[in-house]
Amino acid sequence: MTLTIHAREEMYIDAVTTDDLENGILHGGIVERQWDENWLEWKYVIAGETLDGRSVEIVAKLGHRDDTVIITVYTVF
Repeated sequence: MTLTIHAREEMYIDAVTTDDLENGILHGGIVERQWDENWLEWKYVIAGETLDGRSVEIVAKLGHRDDTVIITVYTVF
């Protein structure tokens, strides 16, 4: 898994840890698939929960060699 700088910044702002991120991905689900015109590829919105029960959304895409790239992470109120 690769985290972009933007994702790391947003995780810091919303106090989301890598364990929270992992929990959101493993126990959440894809709620939307979006076509990115700039990069000509699909990205996915995953809705889940942090370990302390906050709602979190993760935007991710498949990178090279099946690596998952986390584009951004944010909590939802």
